[in-house]
Amino acid sequence: MYTREYVEQMDGTHFPGKTFQDNVLKPVFDIQKKYYAKPFVQISKAHAVMLYEQRIITHKEAQDILQGLKKIEAMDMEKWEYNPSYEDLFFNIEHELENLVGKDIAGKLHIARSRNDIDICEFRMVLREKVLEVMKMLNIFRQVLLSLAGENTHTIMPAYTHTQPAQPSTLAHYFLAFHDSLARDFERFKKMLDTVNRSPLGAVAITTTGFPINRGRTSELLGFGGLVENSYDCIAGCDYLTECASVIMVMNTNLSKFMKDTLDFCSKEFNVFYLTDPYVQISSIMPQKRNPSSLEQTRPAVSKAIAEAKCVFDVLHNTPFGDIVDTEEQLQPHLYDSIKYTIRALKVLSSVFSTLKVNKDILLQRAHEGFITATELADVLVRDKGLSFRHSHKITGSIVRHMDKNNLKAKDLSPQIIASISEEILGYKIDMKAHEIERALDPINFVNVRSVTGGAAPSETQRMLENRIVALEGDGQALNEIIDKLKDKELKLDWEADSIINLQ
Repeated sequence: MYTREYVEQMDGTHFPGKTFQDNVLKPVFDIQKKYYAKPFVQISKAHAVMLYEQRIITHKEAQDILQGLKKIEAMDMEKWEYNPSYEDLFFNIEHELENLVGKDIAGKLHIARSRNDIDICEFRMVLREKVLEVMKMLNIFRQVLLSLAGENTHTIMPAYTHTQPAQPSTLAHYFLAFHDSLARDFERFKKMLDTVNRSPLGAVAITTTGFPINRGRTSELLGFGGLVENSYDCIAGCDYLTECASVIMVMNTNLSKFMKDTLDFCSKEFNVFYLTDPYVQISSIMPQKRNPSSLEQTRPAVSKAIAEAKCVFDVLHNTPFGDIVDTEEQLQPHLYDSIKYTIRALKVLSSVFSTLKVNKDILLQRAHEGFITATELADVLVRDKGLSFRHSHKITGSIVRHMDKNNLKAKDLSPQIIASISEEILGYKIDMKAHEIERALDPINFVNVRSVTGGAAPSETQRMLENRIVALEGDGQALNEIIDKLKDKELKLDWEADSIINLQ
C-alpha cells in the first residue's frame, strides 16, 4: 500500500526521488545523450565565441572554455549513465567542464544563457537535420515517379472517380498528378524548414539579459536562417513543432491515398501493377501466392508517421503559453519517429516503383470497356451536330442505357441506334457516320484531343513532365545548398573556436 512512510522509504526525502529518477529523469537523460549531446556542445562553442567577441569574457577564459569543450566533444557521451547527482545532461556536461577548467572558468560560460533557450535551440537544430533527411528522400521518390511518367506517356488507362471507371487517361497523367501533390509537399517542407531554422539563443530564461550579447552572431555561427526575434516567443512558441507535424501528416496522407490505389492495382482482379520478386512474399501454405508484402508493411509505417505527428497536437493543445516540459525531451522524439517512418516508407516506395512492371495491354483493354468515352461522344454531338450539351448528354445517356440493356459493347454502336434514339428525344434523327462513331468512342482519340493545359494528351503530359524535371533539379540544388551551408557553418564554428584557442 502506498503510504507516506512507504514512499519516503522507497524514494527518499531529497530530490530526486527514485520513482522520479527511474520514470522521468533517466528516460529524459537517455533521450538527451542520444540526440542533444553534440548540439549542446556546438551551442556552447558558439556562445563562448560570441561572449569573447563581445568582450564579456577574456581571451584566456574563452581559450580555456573552448579547449574544454573540444575535449568533451571527443568523449563518447552516449555511453554516459544517468547520475542522480546531476539533474540532466546539461549539468553533466557543466560538471565535466568544471573538472577540466575549474568552476570559476566553467561558470563564465553560463553568462547570458539558460537551459530554456539552449533546449529550444537543440530541438530546432536536430529537427532541421531530420527534416532535411526526409526532404532528400522525398526528392528521390519524386524522381522515380517522373521516370515512370516518362515511360508511360502513351499508356492509356481508365481514370477513376468515386472508385468507378470515369474517362480514359494515361498512366503518365496519373503519375504526374501524384508527383505534383508531392512537389507541393516539398514546398511545404521548405517553408516549414524556414520556420524551424530560427535561433532562440539569447532569449535566456524568457526576457533576454542585461549583458551586451550578440544574438545574430550565435545564430550565424550555428547556421540558422535568422532569429526568433521576440524572446518570449522564443521560449513559449511551439508552432514550429505543430507546423512540422502538419506538413508530415499532409504528405503521409498523400502517400496513403497513393498506396491504396497501388495495392488495388496489384490485386489479381486489377492485374495492372506487377511487383518484382524482391518485394513480394509467398504464402506459407499457398505456393501460388505473390503477396505485395513490401507495400503492406509500408502502409502501417505511413499510418504510424501520421499517428506520431498527431501526438504533437495531442500533447500540446490546451497547454500554457510559456516554458513548459510538455514541449521538451519527451515530446520531440515523436516527431523524430514520425520522420523515421516517413523515410522508411519513401525508401520502400522508391525501390518498388523503380522496378515496377505495368500491364499496359490490360489498361488499354479496360479503357475500351464500360463506355468511359461517352463524354467525347456527347462532345461530338455538340461540336459537329450543333446540339446543346444538355440534349447531347441526354441522348448519350440513353444510348449507353440501351447498349447495356441489350448487352452490346461500344464497338456495336451503329448510326441506326443513334438515329433512332435521337429521333425519340429530339423529334428528328441525328446522322452520324460509322467512322465518326468509331473515332468518338476510341480511348486513344479521347486522350489525344484533351490537350488543354494540364490535360491527359501525350503532348501535354510531355510538356508537364519536362517542366517537372527542371523543377525537381532546382529543388535538389536548393536542398543541397542548404545542407552544404550547414556543413560549412559547422566547420566555420570549429575554425572560429580554434582561432581563439591558438591566438597568442
